[in-house]
Amino acid sequence: MLISKTNIAALSLTLLGTTFVYAGVGAESGISIGIDAGGAEAHKYCQSLVNCEDSDTSVRIDVGYQFNNIWSTELGYTSFGTLFDSNDNNVNASQKANAWTLSGIATLPMSERLGLFGRAGLARYETNNSGTVQGVRVKDDTDLKPYLGAGLSFDITQSFAVRGEYQYYADISGVDGSKDDVQGLYAGVVFSF
Repeated sequence: MLISKTNIAALSLTLLGTTFVYAGVGAESGISIGIDAGGAEAHKYCQSLVNCEDSDTSVRIDVGYQFNNIWSTELGYTSFGTLFDSNDNNVNASQKANAWTLSGIATLPMSERLGLFGRAGLARYETNNSGTVQGVRVKDDTDLKPYLGAGLSFDITQSFAVRGEYQYYADISGVDGSKDDVQGLYAGVVFSF
């Protein structure tokens, strides 16, 4: 389910991007704004539950600064949507989650327009929980955890690019206090100024 949503978003953005005429190499320095959409999921949350969903549509927005054609940084906000929703005998709870992120990005130019990039950073996540686990009310949680990403970017023009990315968020708290890693697949656009 996660992969099919991402494929549809990636195809749509690629078709949108092909309507632009390429005007040169991507900006070497300056401010950027990125918008990404895809899906996020946490595999362990629903491991032993029957009526449970552990994935949802996820969106990201970020503001970045490109130091040169290799190094950049981004400050972003990610909404994971509803990462947990269960209506089982002992667990009747749901969790919405989001994160503020700060990351450094290194890009390896593969050609004049195509770049392979990796990111490392910190995510300050917040979970909004509701419901009960074995009759006990669940609590919200906030924490600071590392996150990583890797992807491809393609410059359509000097100020417009499309990108696809896999992101990994470590140890986000579930409704029962257990930790799980959240994975996301995203496709998006980047506008540079």
